[in-house]
Amino acid sequence: MKKQLSESPKPYRARPKRRPEAHIGQRKPGRKRAVNLAIDEAILAEAKAQGINLSQTLEDELRRRTREKKIKRWQEENREALESYSELIKRAGIFGEEFRSW
Repeated sequence: MKKQLSESPKPYRARPKRRPEAHIGQRKPGRKRAVNLAIDEAILAEAKAQGINLSQTLEDELRRRTREKKIKRWQEENREALESYSELIKRAGIFGEEFRSW
């Protein structure tokens, strides 16, 4: 028997839900892991009263602090090279400096 135009070739299936995409400049959200924390009860009550998302706030602050630590560690590990390069710039100037218009 031939299929009629009104008959669907396959039953409709909803697409599986995808993880939320990251915004431009942000990393995709990673897997979440439950942890136990001890927080001062007064500040916790105040934060909840103000509708502060504790998990997101902690993630943001940890991300900021780990980024700062990485930068400081990299600067310390490369301090000698950075100082050497700065001395070279002081002695020889910047490449193409004579062509700069600013």
